[in-house]
Amino acid sequence: MTPQDALRQMAKNYPGGYESLAPRVGKTAEVLRKELSGDPKFKLGLSTATLISEICIEANTPHCHDFVNAIAADGGGFVRLPVLEMEGGPCVHRSISSVTQELSHVVMATMDGDADGVISDNDLARIHKEAAEALAAVQLLIQTVEAKHKQGKARAEAVA
Repeated sequence: MTPQDALRQMAKNYPGGYESLAPRVGKTAEVLRKELSGDPKFKLGLSTATLISEICIEANTPHCHDFVNAIAADGGGFVRLPVLEMEGGPCVHRSISSVTQELSHVVMATMDGDADGVISDNDLARIHKEAAEALAAVQLLIQTVEAKHKQGKARAEAVA
């Protein structure tokens, strides 16, 4: 996932979408939509991207850490996410399934990219994209396991 893809995903998942996020970053919904779409006539600045990220993290929206994850993944890093309360409770099985699926995408992108013995710029970009999505899935698994751990401790303390 590219940083721009991440921001687009975050904006779509912000409560009220582009229409409610745009005024918070000092833009109209249409200008923000065009900036996030990559329209060459509209440039998305770092300060706007950072502000979108901060607003989404503050609101704890779905995918709120995707931008920082994409930036970290570009640099080979890994961002540790906070434990979240999950709707319907944490589901380890669903999370591990997602990790497995995303890692299989990394494997396929890498194998496809190296099939001719040369990793092109496009191959490398695809591998980075798939790896960033796999990192996000691993982070969600960690959040899920930590949330389930927290629930177990709370139950154990309530019984004691």
